[in-house]
Amino acid sequence: MATKNDQVNIIEVDRSTTEQTAWYNTIDSSVIDKWRNWPRMLITLYGIMFYRVTEWFMTLPEPTNSQSAFVSVVVGAGAAWFGLYCGSGPVEKKK
Repeated sequence: MATKNDQVNIIEVDRSTTEQTAWYNTIDSSVIDKWRNWPRMLITLYGIMFYRVTEWFMTLPEPTNSQSAFVSVVVGAGAAWFGLYCGSGPVEKKK
């Protein structure tokens, strides 16, 4: 138990010169936006899907109309996605 004669010593430590910032606090978000990770990952995944669908379609002995329509949709969606990917970029701010 604490008595009236107990003293508490408070020591103040200056950590302003010893603290180091973590690497993730030094990266500006605009730098990560310039890398465009998400669009690059999605276009890569589309490329893999396109290859697999084309490979599947070429192995069919007698493709039906619905199967060829599916391949056409995949190819058309890829053209639209690639056009959006190439057309997008960093938005320039007007001064």
